[in-house]
Parts: sequence; structure tokens; C-alpha cells
Amino acid sequence: MELHAMHSRLLPSALFLALYLLYLPVCSGDNVIKSQNDQRQYESFLLSNRLKVLVISDPDTDKAAAAMDVFVGSSRDPKDRQGLAHFLEHMLFLGTKKYPTPGEYQDFVSTRGGNHNAYTAFEHTNYFFDIDKDYLEPALDRFAQFFIAPLFTPEYVDREKNAVHSEYQSRKKDDDTRLHQVWKRVANPGHPFSNFNVGNLDTLSDRKGAKVRDELVDFYSRHYSANIMTLVVLGREPNAVLRQWVTKKFSAIKNVDAEPLHITEPIFAEGRLPARVNVIPLKDRQIIRLTFPIPALFEFYRSKPVHYIANLLGHEAEGSLLSLLKKKGWVDSLSAGSQMSNRSSATLDVSMRLTKEGVPYINDIASHVFQYLRLIEKRGIKQWIFDEQKRISEIDFRFQEKPAPISYVRSLASNLQIYPASDVLYGPYAMDKYDPTLIRYFLARLTPDNVLVTVNAKDLQTNMQDPWFDTAYQVTGLGSDIIERLQNDEPDPLLAIPKRNVFLPADLSVKLPKEVTSKPIQLKKSRGFELWFQQDNTFRVPRADFYFSIRSKSANDSPEHAVLTQLYVKIVNDQLNEFSYPAYLAGLTYDLYKHLRGFTVRISGYNDKQALLLSHIVEALTSPIIKPERFAIAKDELGRRLRNERREPPHRQTVSEVSRLLLKPHWTGERRLTAMQRLTVKDLEEFIPKLLSRIEVVILAHGNLYRRDALDLAKVLEEKLISKSTPISVPPGQVVKLPGAKQYVRQLEIDHPDSAITIYVQGANRSYTTKAMVSLTAQVLSSPFYNDLRTDKQLGYIVFATSMPLLEVPGMVFIVQSPITDPIELETHIERFLLDYYESVARMSETDFEKHRQGLLARILEKDKRLRTRSNRYWTELDRENYNFDSRRQLADAVRLITKQEFVKFYKRFLLSENRKRIVARSTGDQHKMEFAEKERAQKYIVIRDPDSFKEGKKYFPRYDDTP
Repeated sequence: MELHAMHSRLLPSALFLALYLLYLPVCSGDNVIKSQNDQRQYESFLLSNRLKVLVISDPDTDKAAAAMDVFVGSSRDPKDRQGLAHFLEHMLFLGTKKYPTPGEYQDFVSTRGGNHNAYTAFEHTNYFFDIDKDYLEPALDRFAQFFIAPLFTPEYVDREKNAVHSEYQSRKKDDDTRLHQVWKRVANPGHPFSNFNVGNLDTLSDRKGAKVRDELVDFYSRHYSANIMTLVVLGREPNAVLRQWVTKKFSAIKNVDAEPLHITEPIFAEGRLPARVNVIPLKDRQIIRLTFPIPALFEFYRSKPVHYIANLLGHEAEGSLLSLLKKKGWVDSLSAGSQMSNRSSATLDVSMRLTKEGVPYINDIASHVFQYLRLIEKRGIKQWIFDEQKRISEIDFRFQEKPAPISYVRSLASNLQIYPASDVLYGPYAMDKYDPTLIRYFLARLTPDNVLVTVNAKDLQTNMQDPWFDTAYQVTGLGSDIIERLQNDEPDPLLAIPKRNVFLPADLSVKLPKEVTSKPIQLKKSRGFELWFQQDNTFRVPRADFYFSIRSKSANDSPEHAVLTQLYVKIVNDQLNEFSYPAYLAGLTYDLYKHLRGFTVRISGYNDKQALLLSHIVEALTSPIIKPERFAIAKDELGRRLRNERREPPHRQTVSEVSRLLLKPHWTGERRLTAMQRLTVKDLEEFIPKLLSRIEVVILAHGNLYRRDALDLAKVLEEKLISKSTPISVPPGQVVKLPGAKQYVRQLEIDHPDSAITIYVQGANRSYTTKAMVSLTAQVLSSPFYNDLRTDKQLGYIVFATSMPLLEVPGMVFIVQSPITDPIELETHIERFLLDYYESVARMSETDFEKHRQGLLARILEKDKRLRTRSNRYWTELDRENYNFDSRRQLADAVRLITKQEFVKFYKRFLLSENRKRIVARSTGDQHKMEFAEKERAQKYIVIRDPDSFKEGKKYFPRYDDTP
């Protein structure tokens, strides 16, 4: 292993040896290579039925989790049953021989603080859940039955077809899904990628002599075989116990010696490439993507040649492909990587978001991509570049922090299908061998005669329509003149291979504990300024989080100022991009974003070079460079984003509308668009000094830092920003206090076949008692609400009930998006459910009530898994001005005090009384407008015509609410 110092002189041999040992992976007792930072114990084994298993013992976890990956996906769909694999995934949740009640598994998991889900991909279907640590064994028993004895009850087969169809309908207006389906149309018809993989009522209907249930059972019996399954289980128990549970519960899965699908057909048919495909989006967006089919990558995971190439193509520093295209005003963002990778083939994709000015220059942009590829071939295949990428990967592996158990087991179950068990953790990070020949082998496939150029923009020429999503598109050849140009254009002199990364951390030591505290302490406080600090003594990694919020009354006091603040943030981010991208690669990131009171910067990652990044961020904030051409691009992008809000899925728009109606200040997209039209560079130049002249600053420094480190970082802000401003106090936003007994309705006009409704019910105050009651109500109702409206009534694919706090005001929402019926009928179903379920709440046993209480407590008190999670929690507490940092404890204490009798009374008062405080946002699907119009005339409610007018004269929740 070759390590590079951050300066020219050689490393002393002792230091070299120490660093070598620092990055060296270690093996667990079962030869699973793991990070030195990972204290969990791993064991992999094979059951008698050839099921591959990995168990993980983590005595400190408060959540257990498991995932099963089946190496069969949509690629196995029969041509006449497209979507069958996806349909099968749905059906496994609807009852097994041992646990026949549909929803029993879901209820068991959710009432014990857990979550569950599944997905169907091209080659894989992955099922996963997490649960409170004390309930793993019975949860595994239920989970195992999915793969042993599912019922495929005929009644639910018929019902669940509607759910799959609803999912299909909900995606019909999604541009990414539509674009993906067009790629399937362009692909080789003989390759299974070309299939329609979602499914709908047409593909899944019963036919003469072919019932879909019979085909489901046959598909399951032939493909759901233990020998192509991988199981990962994480719990607090020792691995011997986890192994015993797994052996007992999963050995009954049948092994029919299923064979993974061996695909010999290429993704694109011979002669199809090179080609260009034009695709018309629904949203206002401009995207170009160059897709290169390449050989399968898995066998090269230890050298990662395509990762090496993509890292250079996707670089964003000075001299990069993106840097040049931005200077020309054609492109605003760029990414490169393998978008499709399976056992038979893969692709390398270069995706770019175009500016409005860039759309006419498609061929020029494509030419620059090939120019950069030629530059890589000539000057970019270097040992030091590989070593730099390798070192970053090794550092990241060495200092891994725990992910959420549910995401960890899900990814590991998939990895276990790809990597040897010993490399299941290390494989994604491994870069053990520099192989320039292999890099050139893949570069040789990134040529103009082996590319699909996709353009996704308005006003393009088309001549075909996808039958599944009605997407207009056109496929043409590139033309010999264009191909010749792409082959021969010399690299632009402004293009360059990236320089050595100055942000690679040199000091990765974990500081000795000096000032251990249970919560952040205040190091400085004056009018308009607070500095909070805590040295980490839990995660013990060389990372830190340095967050600061700049609050200004000018940031959001009018639509014009709200837009100018957004443009300012965009301009600063744009200015910082080239400098900060190497930091991002080296594990040091920042996030600059606007909020209700101003803007926030969050710096996270290895603490060694944070001061360097911070100084440049503050310099850009105080002295932004506002070029007219970049201002125009920022303005155009913001305008597109605001217009595209109207193209979001209906259920998202109705939820967002609730926030718009109740939060102050909160300007509608229409008002911001109107305000933006007349804004100029001069307006922004005059606004920035005003924005920064009177401010309130809150800082949090948390992680691998001493007190002096925090003070030094804060000093940069004090000297360059705070000293030049007048300190003030900026009050938080406000929430409308809904009056009781009012039937408020906001009707949205949305171009979509589905109807949608969000019913928001507001808590009476901000007290922890009310927060606890609302949270417990959501805990109790989420699963039965889903089972009733989605599983039983089949009203739609998108159905959920959850808590929705707004600036600490507790509330709950009931959300349905439906292709079946109009929003008035949906509201009727929701109200009927709430009324009927009151009897279940009233009859609930103390035992069941306690299960719900403990499930909620498990969610509230879930441990912080990583440093940034804790920093974010502290940051939220500072925004709430809760300087005891104990909101979770107070909420948990309030939950513990709730009796069943009190909960029953609250349920009735909160959800059923005439005096309840609620608001409805809804939209009518294109196919429901006629029936809706007839029903609407009989409705009696207060129609909200305009969010701003609605707020006039309303009362607001007080800033501090200590109501018991």
C-alpha cells in the first residue's frame, strides 16, 4: 500500500507503519473483514437448504433488524405477465399459513416501534424490517413464513391487483419513471430490461385458461428457492443465539435448486447504437444523459476501474468537465457513474442538468464529454490518482459509523449476493489493485459509436408514444457528421486532470476526552450571538459538525426578500462549488440552505481541514461574486423549481398546501414567481448588505473538537461576519391556531388522473402532554388505517396516517391518493374509519395499549447511531430554544403518564368532536371531476380561496406554550 504525505518530504518509517496499521481492515472471528471502528460481531454460514446467512451481534443496539434478498426480480417476468415479480412482492405481506390474517405482520412490527418494506429490482427482490430489540425472535418467526408458506388468498389476489394498478397510476405523471420506461422501449426487445416491470390490471388480469393466482404460485414455487436467497439478521443477542433462531425458523424454506437468470442478449440490439432519443417531460426540466453499455463490473470490485473513470468524469473542481460547461453557461450540474449494474452487463452514465441556454448545444456538450474521455486516456491514468481514491475509500471504511439497522441489513443482504461473505462489508470500499490495463479496457468502450444520447426537455421533435405512460419520444441515429466530430474534436485547453486533493485529512487522531459533558454547553453568549459546544465521547471518530444559522428579519419578510435570499444562497453555493468539491470527495461536506428565519450552514466530516473550508464559505457569504450570466441561470432554475411544484404528485401537493396555509411567513409559489420576474443583479447586490447588517447568529460545534477548536472556528465568523453587523433577536415563525367547529377546505387544481386528500387535525397546544397524545394516536392508527383503506377497501396505493408537527405544534394527517374515487368520497371513508375505530380503541386491552405505548417509546428514545444524527438533534433543540436538550425525555415522560382511559377520551375529543380543529386540502383527479361536481354542490364548508387571505385575522400559537 502506498500512502502519500500532504507535503513533499518522505514519511518517517514509524509514522508510515502507524498509518498503515490505522487503515488496515481487520477480520472478525468468522473472517468477515470489518472496520477497526466496528465493535459488532459477524458470523456467516450456510443452512442445510443452502440459504446464505449473515448474523450480526450488536449488544448496544436498541433496534433489531432483518432482511431477505431473493435473487429474482423483474427480469424473470414472463412476457405475458409483466409485473408478476412486483405483484408477488405485494402478496407476501397478505397472510401466511401460520399467520393467516392480512396485516398481522405489519401490525406486529409497527406496534413494537418498527418499520417494514420491500422493493423489486431488475435482479433482486428485497424484504426488510426493524423492530424494538426485545421482539426480534417473534418477528423473525413471522418474517420467515413469507418464504415458507404464503397463502395467496384468492380474495386478496383480486384486491391487491388494484393496489399494483394504483401504484402504476400514481407513477404515470412521474418524469423519472416515464423516462426510464422510454429507455426500456429503446433497449433490445430480447433483453428482459425492455419489459414493463410495474404491472397493472391489464398485465395481471385473469385470462381464459390462465389465472394470475396460479401463475403467482408457480412463479413463487420455481424461483423463491433457498439457494438463491441471502438473509441478514442483526440483534443484541450473541451470534450463537441468532444462529439458532435462524436455523430453526428458516431451514424450512424449500430449495429447488433455482438458477439465476443467465442473460446473453446485449442491453441494446446490434446496430441500435449510436443513437439519440428525445423524451418530452411533464415538468419544466432539461437533462442530457450519455449512456454507454459496458461489461459486467462485479468481478472487478477490488480494482474498480469504472469508479476510477467516473470519479474523473464527475469531478467538479477547476479544469473539470463540469467547470468548463458551466463557464459556457450550458450545464448547471453533472454526475457520472454506473446507473445499471447486474451480473450480465452494466452501463456507465454521464448525466447533466442543462440550462435554458444549453439546450441548443447538445452536440457540443456531448463533444466535450468525449474530449474529456480522451484527456483521461492521454493524461489521466496515473498511480497517484488511484492511490488518492484508494486512500479516501480506506479512511471511510476505517471510520465507518453505524447506519440505521434497517438500512444496514437491507444493503448487506444485497451485497451478500454479490461479494464473498468475507468481503460483504469491505467489498464496496475495496481498491486493492491499480490496473491501468483494465481502466483502458473500459475506456475503450466509452466511444461515440457505443453511446445512447438521451435528451429530456420540452419542445423536442417526437414521433412515438410509450403505451404504458403515454410519453412522447423519438429515436434517431446520431449521423456520420456528428459521430466524426465526437471522435475527432481535440480536448479544450481549459480541460484538465484534477490536482492533488488538499482536503485529504492528514490528522486522523481522535482527541482524548478533556471536557466530557452530557449535553452541549454554552461557550459564548451576547445579544444576537450564541456558541454551543460539546466534545464527543461516544462515537470516537475524527469527525466534527460545525453548524451556524444566520437569522435576519429581512430574509423572509416579503415574497421579494424570500426570493432574493434563495438567489443569494444559490449564487454562494455556485461560487463555492469548485473549491468545495475536493473536500466532498475527502469526506468533508457542507450544506447551505434557506429557512424561515434566514439561512444555515452545516459543515460535517473529518475535522482536520474544517477551518480551511469554513474560511472560504464565510468569504463567499460576505463577498459573493454575482455575475450577470450566473444570476440569470440561478433565476431560471428557481423559476423552474417553483413552476414544477405544480407537477408534484397530488398527495405531496396537498400536504405542502397544509403547511402553506398554517405557517407564517410562508409565501406561495405564485407570489414568489411574480416577485422574481422583476428582480435584477442590482437588487441582489443591494439586498445582501441589508440581509447581513442586522443578524442573530447561533453556532453549534460538536464532535472531535476541544473547546479551543470551537472558539477558533467561531472566531472566523466573529471577525468576518458578526463584527460588521448589528446584533438583533429574530423571532421564530408562527402557526395559525385553527378555530374549532370550522370546516375549512382548500381545493387544488392538479393535472393528474388520481384524486388526493390530506386531512390535518391540529393539537390544542404545544404542551408535551398534547404532543404525546397526538404521537400515540398516530402510533395506534397508522397500521389499521392503512389496512382498512388500502388493503381492504383498495382506495389507492398511497395511504397513510402520521403525525405532522409544525414548529412544535402537534398535529396529525390522514393522506390518500386514489385512482378509484373523488376526494369527497375519500373524506367519507376516512371519517367512517375514525368513527368505527373508536370502538376498537375503547375496547383495547391494557396489554395492547401498553404494546402501543412501548412501541412509541422505542421510536422516541431510539439511540443516535452516528455523530451527525446527534448533532442534528442538538440543532433542532437550539432552534426550539430548549437549552436542556431533553425534548425526547420530556416527551417520553409524558407518554408514560398517559392512561388508557385518558387516551380514549383524547381520541374522541381530538378526532370526532364537533369542536375539533382541522383543515382539508384536496384535489380532484381528471377521471373524477364529473362525479365530484355533483357531490360538491351538497357540501357545506368554508372554501379557502387564497392562503394569504386565509391567514388574515387569525390567531397564532404563542411562542412559548406551557399549557399542561
